[in-house]
Amino acid sequence: MYKVGFIGLGAMGRGICHNIIEAGNEVRVFDLSQEAMDLFAGQATPCASAAEAAEGAEVVFMSLPNSRIVEATVDELIAQGVEGTLVVDLSTSDPTSTRALHDRLVEAGGNLVDSPLMAAPEDAWNKESNIFVGGDKEVVDAHADLFDMYSCHWDYAGPSGNGHLVKLAQNWAGLGQAFMYAQIFPVIQKYGIEPDVLFKLMKNPTFDNWFFDFYGHKYVEKNYRMDFSLDLALKDFMYIKKLSDELNIPGFMVDGAIDLCRVTLKEAAEVGKGKVDCSSVADTMYRYCED
Repeated sequence: MYKVGFIGLGAMGRGICHNIIEAGNEVRVFDLSQEAMDLFAGQATPCASAAEAAEGAEVVFMSLPNSRIVEATVDELIAQGVEGTLVVDLSTSDPTSTRALHDRLVEAGGNLVDSPLMAAPEDAWNKESNIFVGGDKEVVDAHADLFDMYSCHWDYAGPSGNGHLVKLAQNWAGLGQAFMYAQIFPVIQKYGIEPDVLFKLMKNPTFDNWFFDFYGHKYVEKNYRMDFSLDLALKDFMYIKKLSDELNIPGFMVDGAIDLCRVTLKEAAEVGKGKVDCSSVADTMYRYCED
């Protein structure tokens, strides 16, 4: 068993924290939301800061919104001291940033693995998440029992940053399909085929997969309930764009997705909607087609 610090108890983090506690580890938690920490009252020790949660920990989990916050948190941990501490980044982060943070933590006497989640929040809670782990192989192998505690299956993805690269590749492919269908249904409707008819015609062995079924239903029903917020989708697309920029090659498809994100977020803000689901890009396209 481990002494664990857990930083970030959002939709995904709380599920992983739940399983780490269930496995019998001694856990200290920190989140900006008191309500999020209250969920683990009597099960984990609440802390007033990330540094306090990490104090004396053998393993520190981070489940945070973006790389900027991850970087600031690692700064805080290094300033406090990380000798002998393994930091596990569950976030969807910028792989180039992850690799730089890994080197800094190793230099400071600790280590870092990237272990992003490939599941929905309920899957994280129910220990039904598949994960990829990037980092120094000897460190990953030495903590195999840790990864077993919060996943149903995990694979070693290679050196530091590779876990985040795989996560971005999956998000790119998955969200790319979601955004493609968000444009297909409204445009084809304008030429005379209703979305429900098109959905039935395309739901065949050639095109049918999880993304087509999940987002196709949302676009046909025009039900843009919150499942994955559009601002997080934009963050992921920006990380993907950054990878292309670093290679000095055009983004092409990702540039279009970024534009559609920004237009939809701008229009949502103008009418006071606040956060919207990534499927709401279809609503933007439907309205464009009506104009």
